[in-house]
Amino acid sequence: MEIIFILIIAGAALGIQLVIYRKLGSRRLSYFARLAQNEVYEGEEAVLTEVISNGKLLPLPFVKTEIIAHSCLDFGVNAEKSKENMCSIPSIFSLKGNEQCTRTRKIKCSLRGVFDIGSKTLYGSDLFGLSSFSAVNEQNVRLTVLPSPLGTEDFYPSSRLLYGDIQVRRFICEDPFLISGAHEYTGREPMNSIFWNASAKTGQLMALNRDYTTYSRLLILLTFQRRDEMPAPAADSVCEVLIKAAAFALEQGVKNKSDFTLGINVPDEETPDAQNGENFKTEQLRRLAKVTPQCHLPVIDFIKSQKPRNFTDIILITPYFSQNTSDYLKDIEAAGQCVRVYSTQCAAKEESFFVQIRRETGTTSHKY
Repeated sequence: MEIIFILIIAGAALGIQLVIYRKLGSRRLSYFARLAQNEVYEGEEAVLTEVISNGKLLPLPFVKTEIIAHSCLDFGVNAEKSKENMCSIPSIFSLKGNEQCTRTRKIKCSLRGVFDIGSKTLYGSDLFGLSSFSAVNEQNVRLTVLPSPLGTEDFYPSSRLLYGDIQVRRFICEDPFLISGAHEYTGREPMNSIFWNASAKTGQLMALNRDYTTYSRLLILLTFQRRDEMPAPAADSVCEVLIKAAAFALEQGVKNKSDFTLGINVPDEETPDAQNGENFKTEQLRRLAKVTPQCHLPVIDFIKSQKPRNFTDIILITPYFSQNTSDYLKDIEAAGQCVRVYSTQCAAKEESFFVQIRRETGTTSHKY
């Protein structure tokens, strides 16, 4: 009789527990995720912090969340990949009453792009898994993976390429803003060139040395068209190499203080006015992170649309380099502009090209 009574009490307690967890389990339960950095480069790690909070006295022995993310984002766990290349990464928590739990995940970013990392529902149950509850809790953070520059010595500029304000041996006029040192005042210099700080230190009049500069404007052109007569993009792996090459060109433009811009031969993509600096480079890298390789204009028409005559230096990055494109670029260079082509395949077998074969990726750099 006592055993039956104990079983009845245990069953009643279990039933009460089932009702309590079913009705109260999802109350005052919150979850959110945040990224330490919303932008990283390919190959770097992003840090995702998950925070879950139980704001009631009832303990929650089992709470599960699922992070939905693209398969190229490596969370360090084996997750099944869907047909849409999305993965579900589970997170399991155990919370006492009025407790908050924080978990940090490192995400290795192996592919450039703009990715949404989200979670829609919280799942939970009692200690025995007999009573379950769920709560809608939509979370969405956006991670931008910027393309990393192509690491190659074959793509370094020539003596005339990519430079902005650089010192030259002779020029018509001095640059009044470029100071390269000081010399003893001879009496032939104007009074506004006296270097008063140096004069005070040396005890005699010193004059400023002003140097000479020249200036260039760089146009970077990126196209994905496989052939002139075929409006289809090249293979994904080839397009990714070309995007890295464009990132390298942007980096060198900043390093050498050029005004530069990036034109991309895809639909609905406008080329901004040429600017300089790290901020403008980052804006162009964001464009490269979002771009989907497509075909828009034939290569020569695309080059013409970018008004290349307004620039002193031109870099064309393309998977296919035809004879017609070669002839057109030679006409541009004949007008005094510096032209360089980075291509994965050369159709124009000209001795006037300087060709270097990249063994790592099988790409070719062509220079007039």
